[in-house]
Amino acid sequence: MNFNKSELEMLYQYAAPTKEETLAGLKEIVPVLERKDDLLSKVIVENTIRKLEKLAEPECSRFIADNRAAFIEKRDNSIRQRLAAAKARKGEPVLQGHDLAGMERFLPETRHMVTVDILNSDSPVGFPGERYRFFLSDEGYKSARASEKRGEIKIRNHAAVMAGKLYPDKKPPAQER
Repeated sequence: MNFNKSELEMLYQYAAPTKEETLAGLKEIVPVLERKDDLLSKVIVENTIRKLEKLAEPECSRFIADNRAAFIEKRDNSIRQRLAAAKARKGEPVLQGHDLAGMERFLPETRHMVTVDILNSDSPVGFPGERYRFFLSDEGYKSARASEKRGEIKIRNHAAVMAGKLYPDKKPPAQER
């Protein structure tokens, strides 16, 4: 069964765990599209419904899940690719370590977020030239400061963290020349 791009997009938007739930969601919008005089969308939805009804249940649910996963992967990859390209243009290393929206940020003991550059191979993490983001407890932050004093890392940015909210350190005002 061949689905065109518009049908796959419609299937992604209304994807549910089972064939019946997905079909119910699609069938629910057909009357709405009739009232809006959106003939093209109505035809796309009806074709999608017709094609899904021809697929057997286990294969249909797997097809729906695979289609959804492909759309999510494509979306996520395009965002990551654009961020990596922007960083490459700036000449900055790609940021590794904890994700900005990761669970580490929201742990009750997390008090600091730091961005560090790895300066030498004696560093407890990473290789020279790499850049990392870490969400740390007070003890972890003290350890990072000690590594900075030993010349293993350079802390580029610091922000206080409270209940997941970031409070960046204020930069000193730029000196006039």
